[in-house]
Amino acid sequence: MWPAMAAASLVLWDNVRRAPWRTLDEHGAFSAWCMAVILLPLTWHFSVALPNAPALHLLGMPLFVLMFGRRLAMAGIALAVLAYTGMNPHLWQNIGVNLLLLAILPAYCGEAVMRAVERFLPHHLFVYLLGNGFFGAMVMLALVGMLSLGVQRLWMAPSPIQGDALAFMLLLSWGEAFITGFLLTMFTIYRPQWVLTFDDEVYLNGK
Repeated sequence: MWPAMAAASLVLWDNVRRAPWRTLDEHGAFSAWCMAVILLPLTWHFSVALPNAPALHLLGMPLFVLMFGRRLAMAGIALAVLAYTGMNPHLWQNIGVNLLLLAILPAYCGEAVMRAVERFLPHHLFVYLLGNGFFGAMVMLALVGMLSLGVQRLWMAPSPIQGDALAFMLLLSWGEAFITGFLLTMFTIYRPQWVLTFDDEVYLNGK
């Protein structure tokens, strides 16, 4: 518990103090960021319990990362984790691991996906939306899900995790990836000021 909390605190402190907070001054961007922080704990509250496995629920972090970038998303998701833990006091002992799995890991993974899409794929709007919004979200969700099952198996579960848990997690990740891609598309088209990772110079100008 304590090493995880120390590692999460150090990474969060470095990213929060260096986050580009002024970019939230765009019309409605700060309100959208705050709304995402509020909605995440509510989303996590609706879960399905599985025997000897973490509860399955929508995660919501990929959309947060794709909209606001690594540092701002990490700060917002960390606040959501704290809020959710406050509503479930028995989770305080796991807060370090939860911050690592739900806030820090998805933020770095999402940034890596976005950089890879921009570097190796054609600079086109649909490449951005599909490469990041669907396939990138699927990578983040599957990675977080499998690591959560691994943590549960190594440190917490008294008996082996059932094989169905992995299948259910991947199916849920597939469905959430579709939702993430759809919402990212809608926001990019109708509320581009909310999608801070989308660069007109790269994906639109000259096309």
